[in-house]
Amino acid sequence: MKANRLSVCAISALALAAALAHPAVAQDGTDDIIVLDPVTLSANRTATEASRTGTSVSVIDRADVQDTGSLSPVQSLADLPGVSFSQQGGLGQSANLRIRGADTRYIAVYFDGIRITDPSSTQTALDYGTLPGMDIARVEVLRGSQSALWGGSAVGGVINFSSVEAIEEGTHQEVVVQAGDMGTAALSYSLTQKTGDLETALTVSHSQTDGYSAARIGTEKDGAEISRLSLTGKYHVNDVLTLGAAAFAQYSHVDYDGYDPFTYTLEDQANTLRRQETGARLFAEVVAGNTTHVFDLTRYNIGRVYQDEISPGTYDAHRTTLGWTATTEVSDQIKLVYGADWMREEASYTNLTSGAADTRQYGAFAQLLWAPRDDLDLAATLRRDEHSAYGGFTSGRLALAYRPAEGTTLRAAVATGFRAPSIDELYGDYPAFFFHGNPNMTPEESTSYELGIEQEFGDTARLTATLFRLNIDNLIATTADYSSLENVAGQSVRQGLELGGSVDLGDRVTLGLSYTYIDAVRATGTRLALVPRHDLTLKLDAKVTEAMKAGVSVHYVADRLDDFAAFQMPDYTVVDARVSYDLGEGAEVWGGIGNLFDREYQTSNGFAAPGRTVYVGLRKSF
Repeated sequence: MKANRLSVCAISALALAAALAHPAVAQDGTDDIIVLDPVTLSANRTATEASRTGTSVSVIDRADVQDTGSLSPVQSLADLPGVSFSQQGGLGQSANLRIRGADTRYIAVYFDGIRITDPSSTQTALDYGTLPGMDIARVEVLRGSQSALWGGSAVGGVINFSSVEAIEEGTHQEVVVQAGDMGTAALSYSLTQKTGDLETALTVSHSQTDGYSAARIGTEKDGAEISRLSLTGKYHVNDVLTLGAAAFAQYSHVDYDGYDPFTYTLEDQANTLRRQETGARLFAEVVAGNTTHVFDLTRYNIGRVYQDEISPGTYDAHRTTLGWTATTEVSDQIKLVYGADWMREEASYTNLTSGAADTRQYGAFAQLLWAPRDDLDLAATLRRDEHSAYGGFTSGRLALAYRPAEGTTLRAAVATGFRAPSIDELYGDYPAFFFHGNPNMTPEESTSYELGIEQEFGDTARLTATLFRLNIDNLIATTADYSSLENVAGQSVRQGLELGGSVDLGDRVTLGLSYTYIDAVRATGTRLALVPRHDLTLKLDAKVTEAMKAGVSVHYVADRLDDFAAFQMPDYTVVDARVSYDLGEGAEVWGGIGNLFDREYQTSNGFAAPGRTVYVGLRKSF
């Protein structure tokens, strides 16, 4: 283990040295390259340049998802600093994403402004396994406790997914097809139209695979099918009013394996999960003087049907939200962002005390964005929530972004957050296991800190480094006799270092780096499950010709415990290769090999990960 730690530190040091030592020269021999600063909507709930936010945020697009060859966005997200994942098999199988060691229960997730975490799951979380990558045009990943802006469950961060939108005037269409080993195939069609004041977009996609056995010791294939329709629209009525809508419908059918009830050994089982999801959002933007108001109404529905040898079941859940957000431009230096929201979550399934239950939450927040100088941005946020089960909670955030020199950004943030008990944690009833929920629990509480620097070296190199710490108190855990749940005293801690960077090694080759070190422990001092101490991704991308690009990625994960934090899991290194060719006239072909050296590894104990896989794809725009 010591050797592994030394090797990953050596690799990181070499990559950093390359980034720091490379001279700053203009790309393609010109001096007119303009690098646009990404704009984020998540960090402050208003459009903000990334360099002017005090919290860490990453933005990726459709090309980043395509580069992995995966039909899911999980792998591309896991390539970001601070983000890791575990999955119980291949496409469609249950997947858990972590931000700075905080798992999916601590992440607020939205798709086109619709919150898509499942109110009927054990801890109100999103299963990323059936989230299709072909419908995603952009993702923002905001790290750290963000409850002051986004309400409960945003303890570890916020992820905002966006589908294709109409950007260019006229009508545009795109067809994407991809095929690969294990009977894997996908098809996507997008149609966008922008004519005057009307913008509309539609995306239809279908992905399927014969798969492989999710159980590592199994032989029966576990396949999956995922179909999705996404719609967005916006109409500018006049200079004052804009109306808009977004909607999606998704169906998935997934085979999965299970545990023998007597030996608790993961094995082949003929289990299936049918999952149906729909979501809709209506919104209105109203400009009144120096203030822009956004009013929205959302609805999310999910139904899950398990045909399981051991525990069949049917789960239904709904979420309804009403929201108002306003942004006031007080002056060139001061901006106010404020609003209020209401949310109701409902769930119905057998293992609830009365068969059905619901919770309601009201919240209001106010944020001051102040730029006293051109090189300094400050943000202060305060929020109050009232919950139907436990009462009130106050959260806050302070953030700073300082640019002391050209190409240098210093960031600092401190924030508090909370995770409300889920419906199942409050009202779950499992008589066969002599277990029931506890309606008297209070929220888990968090405090997060981060201090970081981003440095650009001319137009050819960039480095980010962030120290972070996340403390979670009042943890919800099982009682000593395993009959119920309770808030336990003590503080679990997740702390570490994130590094990210890129450097141009000449005119045609770029080296990218993402590395995270995390020390994650419970209040007792024991380590948390499935959180790797070391998570490193290196990417080498080359422009072979004007039309051809090629790349290779190395993903190294080391020093982590199994799902129950009982024993050390093996480290692993996975190498992927890819190539693409621009055919011209809006057509592009690509292909690649995942797990090039056919390495056997596991991201979740007992569950298989894919071996060597080959894929090819084609995109045509017209």
